[in-house]
Amino acid sequence: PRGILAYYHGGGWVVGDVPSYDNPCRYLAARSGCIVVSVGYRLAPEHRFPAAVDDALAAFDWTLANARALGGDPAHVGIGGDSAGGNLAAVVALLARDRGGAKPSFQLLIYPATDLAGDMPSHQSCGEDFLLTRPMMEWFRAQYLSSEAEIGDWRVSPLKAADLSRLPPAYLCTAGFDPLRDEGKAYADRLKQAGTETTYRNFDSLIHGFVGFTGTIAAAARAMDEIALAMRENLSAD
Repeated sequence: PRGILAYYHGGGWVVGDVPSYDNPCRYLAARSGCIVVSVGYRLAPEHRFPAAVDDALAAFDWTLANARALGGDPAHVGIGGDSAGGNLAAVVALLARDRGGAKPSFQLLIYPATDLAGDMPSHQSCGEDFLLTRPMMEWFRAQYLSSEAEIGDWRVSPLKAADLSRLPPAYLCTAGFDPLRDEGKAYADRLKQAGTETTYRNFDSLIHGFVGFTGTIAAAARAMDEIALAMRENLSAD
């Protein structure tokens, strides 16, 4: 049996789907030797918070319940995602811990959105000209949330969670030219401080969205190979 990763796609909780993330998910599956379950979840603004969170948790539960049928090991089922998907993976890890019972064995967080306040230095220094911009993030947030008051809910901004202990091991990576860089590092720092086994990596030459650039940017392919290796090491059934 192989390790399994339930993967939540990025897209600001508004865009993206299983077909548009087929290549990155296939890449990670091929390089890691793990099974990747690509998750489609309800999108805003038709389905605002917490619809995506509810779907993400349900998808983890489904993956766990069907692990053997998929050819995987129920003891090695992880969760992961990039950007908005990384946000959902972090939140699912917390929800699974708090409800008791089975929880993911690993969390893969690729340039995750962890604080929707959007007030960290990288939002200023990398907020223009690097694919994801501050105005885009503000627009995504307005579609996802019903009010700005929800920014303080840890299910929206997991960095605001009071307790990040007793969570599965994490591999968290950021991109050097990404407005989400600083909040990703802040989340990795808090995970470590809480005693959660955490590997943090900043790919300093890359921009947000690099999971989709493996065919055009050599550094993106190298980063994805490192991510796949982390999956293999953390989800191996050996």
